[in-house]
This record gives sequence, C-alpha cells and structure tokens, in this order.
Amino acid sequence: MQANLILYVLNTAISVIVALVCLRFLLQLARANFYNPISQGVNRIIAPLSAPFNGFPTVGTFNTGILVSAIVLQALGAGICMFLLGGLPGIGQLIIWSILSVFGVIINLVFYALLGMIILSWLAPGASHPGAELLYQLSEPFLSPFRRIVPDLGGLDLSPILLFVVINILEAIVIRGPSRSMGLSSTVAQFFTGIS
Repeated sequence: MQANLILYVLNTAISVIVALVCLRFLLQLARANFYNPISQGVNRIIAPLSAPFNGFPTVGTFNTGILVSAIVLQALGAGICMFLLGGLPGIGQLIIWSILSVFGVIINLVFYALLGMIILSWLAPGASHPGAELLYQLSEPFLSPFRRIVPDLGGLDLSPILLFVVINILEAIVIRGPSRSMGLSSTVAQFFTGIS
C-alpha cells in the first residue's frame, strides 16, 4: 500500500513537471506574452530543469532544448517508476514512448487551451485575465490555418470543430496506435502522461 502511494505521488509529480515543460515549449512556439504573470511563473519553475539543454538550437520560436528536456524528463520519470515496479523496457522503447508521450501532452494542452477559449468566449468575451490572454494566444496559431479552410458562416466559427477532429485523429493514429503496436501495456502507459 505504501509502495503504491509513493509510486502514485512520484508519477503525479513527473506528469505535472512534464506538462509544465511542454506548456513552456508551447508558450514560446505560440509567441505568447512573455511578461504575462503565468508565463513568468512557468518560466521560473522550468528554467532549472531546461538549463542543461540550452545548448540545443532554437529555430524561430521552436525551442529544441525545451522539447528535448521534456522527453528526457519523461523518460527518466517513467523509467524510475517502471524500475520500482520491477522491470524496465529497452532504451529504444523508452525513448520512443517518451517522444510519443510528450507529443501527446502537447496535443492535450492545445485541446484544453482551445476548450477553455471557447468556454470563455461564451461566458466572458473580452476577458482581460492573464489566464484568458494565454488561452487565446495558445489557441490562435493552431486555429488560424483552419480558419483559412473553413468558410465564414455569418460569424459562426467552425474552425475549432475541425481542429478538435484533427486532434482526435492525431491521438489515435500517431500516438496510441504506434505505442500499442510497440507493446505498451495499460499498466506501463500510466507512466507516460500523453499516452495514458
């Protein structure tokens, strides 16, 4: 019982850390307001974890170092949890599962940012809260390509629906499909946040 509790706490902590690193990656990718208090808080938390990877190149707003740090942290965290359960996969499997997991976390963050933006647009349009600002800034870069595809229906924006469909397809085909085909069981998947 105590071992299960330790494993649960450790896995939860790792999941939160990986999610924050992925959020930091997305904030830069989306050119979100760096001086937003939430952005500043995320930066302060993540800076010590991503510092060893600062030597990796940044292409435009695509910060390779942050992305690699998320993958490494996910691999280390999942590896520790699996070791505590009495087994470890091959290093190749661990790395691939971690890459898929981080990609899944990023997709989930986009999904929830989009969902939050839609809810806010109904309940509090024009809200100036720092959280609302980030939701809009995170969602817009992913929505804008779909707005060019979906025609304007008199103020009715259907682009979020199309993005939701694409997210579901990516999760099914790009993340869960390959991970299952590589032998990722449901027991092990719980240690990979973006897959479970």
